[in-house]
Amino acid sequence: MKTLNLLRYGTISLYLVLVIFGILFKSAPTELNLKESFLPPSFDFPFGKDRLGRDVFSMFAYGSLATFLFAFPARVLTLAVASLIGLASYTSPFFKRNFFSPLSSVFVSLPSLLLALLVVQVFGAGPIPLFLAIILGDWAQAYETVRAKIDEVSTSGYALAASCFGASKSYIFRAHLLPQAFQILRVLLFTGLPAVVMTLAIFGFLGISAGGSVFGPGLGEQIAFSKDYAQNAPWSLVFPTLGILGLVMTVGGKRS
Repeated sequence: MKTLNLLRYGTISLYLVLVIFGILFKSAPTELNLKESFLPPSFDFPFGKDRLGRDVFSMFAYGSLATFLFAFPARVLTLAVASLIGLASYTSPFFKRNFFSPLSSVFVSLPSLLLALLVVQVFGAGPIPLFLAIILGDWAQAYETVRAKIDEVSTSGYALAASCFGASKSYIFRAHLLPQAFQILRVLLFTGLPAVVMTLAIFGFLGISAGGSVFGPGLGEQIAFSKDYAQNAPWSLVFPTLGILGLVMTVGGKRS
């Protein structure tokens, strides 16, 4: 187990070093240079270049950065929406029983990727539709977890005692439910980030991405573009795949 942990932390450290080095010493891969198509790995370009003459190392670093900068706030917004709905369910049992619970059951039963694709299809590709797609795809599962924790804490001895002494629901929520909710939200943040990263990679593979004009193509978009000429430049397909795996390992948090 100790050896596996050392291997994992060593892999994450190497990945982070490569990403940071690429961001600090490489420019964003937004320019094309067809004269250097399929340039093999060299000292100046350790990961080689793709068919359009873009530096694969730069795409690896900036693609990882762009994915994280999008995945983290998207997950935070999803948990914020789930928490607000959980609070509304706690304060209004009627809405919880007749509206929120049936609605979450419907969203949980639907594939999150299908919901996300429907949102993008209706609203188009862009930062706001992608945020909305991720929130609609993941809020229900997060809500069910938060709601279960709220139900558990609301029936605890401390909460029941506070209620018997006349404490309001807002006080019980602030003093007892909110601290416990923060703990479960922290767990949900890091356990859900890898799924968001993979969703963004799938979107990029399907040609749906945001921030390409600033950071260059995303990791999934790089794989989709490189798969047709993998025999001529396998490095342009291998490194974005490793970028996705490295990012998933990095943001996934510690597993006990």
